[in-house]
Amino acid sequence: MTDHPSVVGLGQCSLDFLGTLTGFPERDQKVELDDVLIQGGGPTATALVTLARLGIATTFLGRVGGDEAGSKIRSGLLAEGVTCQGLLVDTDATSQLAFCAADQNAGRTIFWHRGTARPLAAHEIDVEQIAAGSVLLLDGLHAEASLTAARMARRQGVTTVLDGGSWRDNSAELLPWIDHLVVSEKFARQYGGTDLNAAVSALAEFGAVAVTVTSGAAGSLTCAADGTRFTMPAFPINAVDTTGCGDVFHGGYIYGLLQAWPLFETVRFAAACAALKTRALGGRTAIPRLAEVQAFLKEQTVVRPVFC
Repeated sequence: MTDHPSVVGLGQCSLDFLGTLTGFPERDQKVELDDVLIQGGGPTATALVTLARLGIATTFLGRVGGDEAGSKIRSGLLAEGVTCQGLLVDTDATSQLAFCAADQNAGRTIFWHRGTARPLAAHEIDVEQIAAGSVLLLDGLHAEASLTAARMARRQGVTTVLDGGSWRDNSAELLPWIDHLVVSEKFARQYGGTDLNAAVSALAEFGAVAVTVTSGAAGSLTCAADGTRFTMPAFPINAVDTTGCGDVFHGGYIYGLLQAWPLFETVRFAAACAALKTRALGGRTAIPRLAEVQAFLKEQTVVRPVFC
């Protein structure tokens, strides 16, 4: 491991086409978008951008196609200071794309296409790449490579974090190698059923140090291996677009891990990062700098964890 904290992320990167609208049209009708934006996206990629803005060195491992979208994905990450030597290119393939529509209530509907670029394979993951980081972030999309990287990280003493958006075919095999599960409510319910407390307990049985389930405006629920359990309310904010909130939450969570903060403080910081992100259209536009988060937390003294 390096002397200076750094994060390696292996997973999705996308080119997002975003727009705001006052209401969705009926079938076979059309509606004019109020604002339009094109920028990079994807769970792991956006979490690394968050960390870069917070002052942490980051490296992305993934694959794009040899198309214009792939070039824009790479340039967007490089502009944020994310190292992209591990972002490989399938010359004749296409990159992942997403179309995101944000309504007047800050809700969003996303249409996405995986692209034809191949997932990373196990043999393309170098143990030196993994050992170079203090934390490894995965979203599970590259199934074979993710499992290989997680096992390498465990042997090298690198902390692993999973961004679980949806339960995947490889999730059960991957989870025992993850130290911090930070997953969506959808992920938790797909595995553990409708009772969220029971679902969190079920996920904790995979052996993670902590499990956090995020529920958007309803906040989050965290269960630690030592039995500590608490809910964290979401911060009140005048939201414009919630695209990428979960990704930014992961970036903030990992920042807290690198500071060795108490778990509740880490989750609170992550929630503040996610709240501030909602101020503008796009998953990355309003990702805050560290000073912004610190100032915001000083003002928001009411939002505290509720221990169960």
